[in-house]
Amino acid sequence: MTSQDIHPIAVTERDTTLNPRELRSAGFIPATMYGKGLDAQNIQVRSHEFTQMFRKGARFFKLEGLSADATVKAHQLQVDPIRQDILNIEFLVMSKDNEAKKEVAASIVH
Repeated sequence: MTSQDIHPIAVTERDTTLNPRELRSAGFIPATMYGKGLDAQNIQVRSHEFTQMFRKGARFFKLEGLSADATVKAHQLQVDPIRQDILNIEFLVMSKDNEAKKEVAASIVH
Protein backbone atom coordinates (compact mmCIF):
# COMPACT_ATOMS: atom_id res chain seq x y z
CA MET A 1 0.00 0.00 0.00
CA THR A 2 1.45 3.34 -1.02
CA SER A 3 0.51 6.81 0.13
CA GLN A 4 -1.33 7.22 -3.19
CA ASP A 5 -3.74 4.51 -2.10
CA ILE A 6 -4.75 6.50 1.01
CA HIS A 7 -7.22 9.29 0.29
CA PRO A 8 -7.72 12.19 2.72
CA ILE A 9 -11.32 12.90 3.70
CA ALA A 10 -12.77 15.38 6.18
CA VAL A 11 -14.91 14.01 9.00
CA THR A 12 -16.53 15.44 12.12
CA GLU A 13 -18.00 13.97 15.26
CA ARG A 14 -21.55 12.88 14.64
CA ASP A 15 -24.34 15.33 15.39
CA THR A 16 -26.41 13.27 17.83
CA THR A 17 -29.32 15.74 17.78
CA LEU A 18 -30.25 14.40 14.33
CA ASN A 19 -31.41 10.88 13.59
CA PRO A 20 -29.64 9.06 10.70
CA ARG A 21 -32.33 9.93 8.15
CA GLU A 22 -32.10 13.65 9.01
CA LEU A 23 -28.32 13.45 8.91
CA ARG A 24 -28.39 11.93 5.41
CA SER A 25 -30.85 14.58 4.16
CA ALA A 26 -28.41 17.24 5.47
CA GLY A 27 -25.72 15.80 3.16
CA PHE A 28 -23.83 13.52 5.55
CA ILE A 29 -23.40 9.78 5.97
CA PRO A 30 -23.38 8.44 9.54
CA ALA A 31 -20.29 6.35 10.23
CA THR A 32 -18.52 4.44 12.98
CA MET A 33 -14.77 4.28 13.47
CA TYR A 34 -13.46 1.33 15.46
CA GLY A 35 -10.34 -0.75 15.91
CA LYS A 36 -8.48 -3.13 18.16
CA GLY A 37 -8.17 -1.65 21.65
CA LEU A 38 -10.17 1.46 20.70
CA ASP A 39 -13.62 2.59 21.70
CA ALA A 40 -16.03 2.96 18.80
CA GLN A 41 -16.51 6.57 17.77
CA ASN A 42 -19.55 7.91 15.93
CA ILE A 43 -18.60 10.28 13.12
CA GLN A 44 -20.13 11.76 9.98
CA VAL A 45 -18.73 12.11 6.47
CA ARG A 46 -19.83 14.40 3.62
CA SER A 47 -21.97 12.18 1.41
CA HIS A 48 -20.96 13.52 -2.01
CA GLU A 49 -17.23 13.57 -1.23
CA PHE A 50 -17.13 9.99 0.10
CA THR A 51 -19.39 8.56 -2.62
CA GLN A 52 -17.27 10.04 -5.41
CA MET A 53 -14.04 8.63 -3.99
CA PHE A 54 -15.55 5.22 -3.18
CA ARG A 55 -17.02 4.79 -6.66
CA LYS A 56 -13.60 5.56 -8.16
CA GLY A 57 -12.11 2.68 -6.15
CA ALA A 58 -10.85 4.32 -2.96
CA ARG A 59 -11.01 1.96 0.02
CA PHE A 60 -8.38 3.39 2.38
CA PHE A 61 -8.79 6.86 3.85
CA LYS A 62 -7.01 9.26 6.15
CA LEU A 63 -9.73 10.76 8.33
CA GLU A 64 -8.97 14.41 8.99
CA GLY A 65 -10.75 16.71 11.40
CA LEU A 66 -10.74 14.62 14.55
CA SER A 67 -8.39 15.13 17.50
CA ALA A 68 -5.93 12.70 15.86
CA ASP A 69 -5.90 11.83 12.16
CA ALA A 70 -6.46 8.12 11.57
CA THR A 71 -5.77 5.83 8.62
CA VAL A 72 -8.78 3.59 8.09
CA LYS A 73 -10.26 1.04 5.74
CA ALA A 74 -13.89 1.34 4.60
CA HIS A 75 -14.64 -2.06 6.12
CA GLN A 76 -18.38 -2.36 5.65
CA LEU A 77 -21.04 -0.25 3.94
CA GLN A 78 -24.79 -0.40 4.30
CA VAL A 79 -26.37 0.44 0.92
CA ASP A 80 -29.99 1.13 0.02
CA PRO A 81 -31.01 -1.77 -2.25
CA ILE A 82 -33.16 0.38 -4.55
CA ARG A 83 -31.46 3.78 -4.81
CA GLN A 84 -27.92 2.47 -4.15
CA ASP A 85 -27.29 5.30 -1.67
CA ILE A 86 -24.74 4.64 1.07
CA LEU A 87 -26.65 4.61 4.36
CA ASN A 88 -23.90 3.85 6.86
CA ILE A 89 -20.13 3.24 6.89
CA GLU A 90 -17.94 1.24 9.27
CA PHE A 91 -14.31 2.35 9.24
CA LEU A 92 -11.68 -0.04 10.60
CA VAL A 93 -8.63 1.75 12.03
CA MET A 94 -5.43 0.31 10.64
CA SER A 95 -2.86 -0.29 13.37
CA LYS A 96 0.87 0.15 12.91
CA ASP A 97 1.90 -3.44 13.67
CA ASN A 98 2.93 -5.98 11.06
CA GLU A 99 -0.26 -8.05 11.28
CA ALA A 100 -2.32 -5.09 10.07
CA LYS A 101 0.10 -4.48 7.22
CA LYS A 102 -0.17 -8.13 6.17
CA GLU A 103 -3.98 -7.91 6.33
CA VAL A 104 -3.99 -4.80 4.14
CA ALA A 105 -1.61 -6.36 1.62
CA ALA A 106 -3.75 -9.51 1.46
CA SER A 107 -6.93 -7.51 0.90
CA ILE A 108 -5.31 -5.58 -1.95
CA VAL A 109 -4.11 -8.78 -3.66
CA HIS A 110 -7.47 -10.55 -3.42
